[in-house]
Amino acid sequence: MVKEKKVRHLLGISGGKDSAALAIYMRDKEPDMEYFFADTGAELPETLAFVDLMEDYLGKEITRLNAGRDFDYYLKLNGNFLPTARSRWCTTNLKLKPFEEFVGNNPVISYVAIRADEAYREGYVSTKSNISAVYPFKEDGLNKDDIVKILDESGLGMPKYYDWRSRSGCYFCFYQRKVEWMGLHDNHPELFE
Repeated sequence: MVKEKKVRHLLGISGGKDSAALAIYMRDKEPDMEYFFADTGAELPETLAFVDLMEDYLGKEITRLNAGRDFDYYLKLNGNFLPTARSRWCTTNLKLKPFEEFVGNNPVISYVAIRADEAYREGYVSTKSNISAVYPFKEDGLNKDDIVKILDESGLGMPKYYDWRSRSGCYFCFYQRKVEWMGLHDNHPELFE
C-alpha cells in the first residue's frame, strides 16, 4: 500500500504589506502553515527587519530560500546582463525556481496574497501539478484598506520602507519609479551608489 503524502500549506512572505497581512490573517486559520522568504541578497534592510518581526509575530520559523545563490551569483551566470521587463531572470531564478524546489513533489496549497481589489492580477501559476493556489483575500473580498487594518490591528503596522517606496523587492529593481530612486538615495545612499 502506498502511503499518501500529507498536503503542505505554504505562504510566501515577500516583506511587503499584502503577504504580511495574509500571514497574519491565516495564522490561526491554518495551524500547519509553513512560511518562506525568497531572499534575493539585494533586499532593503527594512525588508529584512520586517521579515524578522513577522517571524516573531507568527511564532514560527520563516524558511529563508536561496542560501548561497543571490542576485550577484545569477548576474555573473547571465554574463552581467541585468534583468529587464522582457528578461526577468531575477524573478525566475530568485523567486520561482527556489519556491518549486522548496515544494518538491509534495502536494501543496500555496496561499497567494492577491487582494479582491486586484481582480486584474492572476499571480504566479505553477506548471507543477502538485501545487494548488488559493487566494483568501479575493475569496473573502478583502481590499487594500482591509490589509492596512489587519497590519495596524496586529501592532506591526506597515513595513518602514513604505514611507518612501511603494513595493518590496530588490533595492535596485527596474520597476521603481523615479521618486523611489530618490527615496533610495535619501534613505540608503550607500545602496544608491
